[in-house]
Amino acid sequence: MGYFDYQRRGGSLLGNLAILLGSLFFCPTASGARVILSEDFESDLPDTLPVSADFYARSVVGFVNPNTEPAKIAVSGGAFPDPFGVDNQSLVFHNPNSAAQMAITWTSIFDDDPAGFRNGSVEFDLWMAKPLPQLGAPGGKFWSFLDARIGYGGADRSGVTTNGDLTVWNNIRIQNIFGQAEPVESVVDAGAQYTVGLQTTYTDPSPGLMGPDLSFHVKIDFDGTVGSEKSTFYINDMPVTWLQDGETAHPWVPGAPGVNVVSFLTDASAFFSGGATNVYMDNLVVINDDLSSLGNGDYNGDTRVDGADFLLWQSLLGATVTPGTSADGNGNGVVDAADLTLWQTNFGAGAATAAISTIPEPTGVCLSLLGSAGYLAGRRRMTLAARSLG
Repeated sequence: MGYFDYQRRGGSLLGNLAILLGSLFFCPTASGARVILSEDFESDLPDTLPVSADFYARSVVGFVNPNTEPAKIAVSGGAFPDPFGVDNQSLVFHNPNSAAQMAITWTSIFDDDPAGFRNGSVEFDLWMAKPLPQLGAPGGKFWSFLDARIGYGGADRSGVTTNGDLTVWNNIRIQNIFGQAEPVESVVDAGAQYTVGLQTTYTDPSPGLMGPDLSFHVKIDFDGTVGSEKSTFYINDMPVTWLQDGETAHPWVPGAPGVNVVSFLTDASAFFSGGATNVYMDNLVVINDDLSSLGNGDYNGDTRVDGADFLLWQSLLGATVTPGTSADGNGNGVVDAADLTLWQTNFGAGAATAAISTIPEPTGVCLSLLGSAGYLAGRRRMTLAARSLG
């Protein structure tokens, strides 16, 4: 196979300005202080990769010309009309003939140590087009699907694979299958092979919660209680019951320390049994319930949310830090406008505050950040490297 792995870090001035504006008007409140990623793709340019993602990779079946293979991941609104609504943007996994495997991965929202994320959730909306059969395909079945691979790896991790990086499960596959007598809409927990000893499935009833040309919500919830680590899969806020064991929660792979990689992909294996088609993802939210109390705006640790915390935030504005340290209240690894919002929301909490002489009003502080956009803007770096998805 041939592979193209584009490593993407930093951001353009316009891209960072858009993110900054979004954070000013749509920052999480105190109740959402542990949100480490909230991505609706609205600030990204159509037909591009989202700025927030860290890696994109594609491989193709060896006898397919990679220069003409159309499969790709991109933001909708340009070549791809968005199925969620008019003027909405989402992320499309375009795989018209199943000859390619594409993956998109987020790593920088996590600390390198996966033990920093043992309790939390990953959730998103999905819309899966009804797949069209591939002419002449053996077996006659055709499908659309998305794999969610959530796990851990070292400092140089670029995705969750079977080669080096490891998963909390092997993968969760959400799929629509047509053309043969097998489940039409189902979820496969392949990782259960490593835990409960069998690959378990959930088959959607009819009428169901998920299906082709239908929007539905997915959530994977993590409980990292030592000795009884488990995860629960939800569709439209309903926990699914796995058919083979009748359980709603499955244990982690033994020894899994936690999570520092979230990756989504389609797979080339369907090429040998039929066609595939588009899957759209929107409103991707990752919540880490293990973040420290910095999430309430007390950045200097004196149990008060006051002017001293603002001065610390101001002195570190734009700095890249270990997630959840310094003045990084939302744990995304950067001291930014969202951390100021946490401070604003909780200002005055705790013991009596020792006010500094001039603390701007919260709205004034937010507006003044517009002048800091250039300071926050970084240079985009894109490197081309050969890498296997495993």
